[in-house]
Amino acid sequence: MNPTARIAKNSLVQIIAGVVNKIFGVVLIIYAARQLGLDGFGQYSFVLSMHAIFFIVTDFGLGTLITRDLCREPKQESRYFVNVLAMRVLLSLIAAGGMVGTVALLGHSSEVVILTAITALSLAFTSNVDTCNAVFFARQRMEIPALVSVAANTIRVAASLGALAAGAGVMTLLGIFTLAAAAHFVIILWMLLFFTRPIFSLDKIFWKKMIKEAYPLALANLFSVIYFRIDTVMIASLKGQEAVGHYSAAYRLLEFTMILPAYYCGAIFPVISAAYKTNHQRFMLIYRRSLKYLIVVSLPLALGTAALAPEIINILYGPAYAASIPLLPILMWTLVLISANSISGPFLIAMGRQQIVARLILMGMIFNIIMNAFAIPRFGIQGAAWVTLVSEVINICFFLVVLRKPLTLNLKMIRYFIRPLFAGGVMYGSLCLIPGWDLGFKVLLGVVVYCLMIFILKVFDAVDFELFGRVLRPAQDGKKRYE
Repeated sequence: MNPTARIAKNSLVQIIAGVVNKIFGVVLIIYAARQLGLDGFGQYSFVLSMHAIFFIVTDFGLGTLITRDLCREPKQESRYFVNVLAMRVLLSLIAAGGMVGTVALLGHSSEVVILTAITALSLAFTSNVDTCNAVFFARQRMEIPALVSVAANTIRVAASLGALAAGAGVMTLLGIFTLAAAAHFVIILWMLLFFTRPIFSLDKIFWKKMIKEAYPLALANLFSVIYFRIDTVMIASLKGQEAVGHYSAAYRLLEFTMILPAYYCGAIFPVISAAYKTNHQRFMLIYRRSLKYLIVVSLPLALGTAALAPEIINILYGPAYAASIPLLPILMWTLVLISANSISGPFLIAMGRQQIVARLILMGMIFNIIMNAFAIPRFGIQGAAWVTLVSEVINICFFLVVLRKPLTLNLKMIRYFIRPLFAGGVMYGSLCLIPGWDLGFKVLLGVVVYCLMIFILKVFDAVDFELFGRVLRPAQDGKKRYE
């Protein structure tokens, strides 16, 4: 396959798997929100937020380094896999202790501490699922971890829904979460062993080298997760679990849509890692066109969800979550900024500038914490939503300043925003003018109006159509045209 077709194939399989997993996840979240009540759902959301934060300790940026380095040195696969696997087992023990200790020090009840301990057991499995996935990513066989993740997630969601229907509580759900993580690791490891036969030999020199290169990524990932999760933790401490339930209901919908930029960036990372050393024109082309495509895709999702927020919240969660309705439009605007900025980190890492990534995310995190400390006590969960949006504006400014010279960015790139934004505005207006329609008809109308405006405004140019042609002709390189 040519690089364009590989990106398309890997993006597609990951996005399809991600959408399936997210749909299952949203179904579980909605049912859990209804069955557990606001307080129980708040506990469930809080513990999973803590898990996401401490997962970064076990990740330590190692998965990204495996993918980047094995794209350039595939013969080192066994060495990387075995040593990173061992490193993550050790890191997971440290993270599990830190996770439980932090929740206890924050003054939460003994029940929440026990729930945290149950979930902390999953860290060794979830981190090494990522180790196996990273090897497949380097091989650009992303369909395998995608399929395995769907299988494992299906088992977890089915078991969780059954448990909730039988009247189970938060403890049972988190126990299922841990057991499913163990099953996921066993399956993906078994699949990996069909492709490689690792030689188990630990290398202390390699450990030092990896830690030295990975710690900026570990810090960047930690800062990023704190950046996205600290609002939930602060709301729990300042406003209580019921407020967490309202905020999480809207935030989970934002997370669902964030799979598009996340998986697309995962698909392009192996390609740009190789292209940076061998084809700088392709490297720059992928950045500019990726920015355009992510904006075109994220705008209708953000604006459509914002326009239909009351119907979506009422249908998914019920009238008890009415306080979540004004949060959803604010949070969904964040999707456009997240999508535009999501490719910045991977490109800097491919250039070997992970230290800069860590510093920029640290700056954004500090701003986010300070603003949340000011906004949440005064404005509650709406204040937290506005801080999320403003923080993302600050973040994208930081990254664009750093990338301006190496990627020769200029004001001409604003054209990537103007036409899709106008198309999205027309779609948003059409949805707001028909308040009495059924939700399904509104969604269909929004899709038709947006696609029609994209066609009328000629959002896609000759270079785009050439790239689309390469996707349809995966065995051919086609005529090379670069901006």
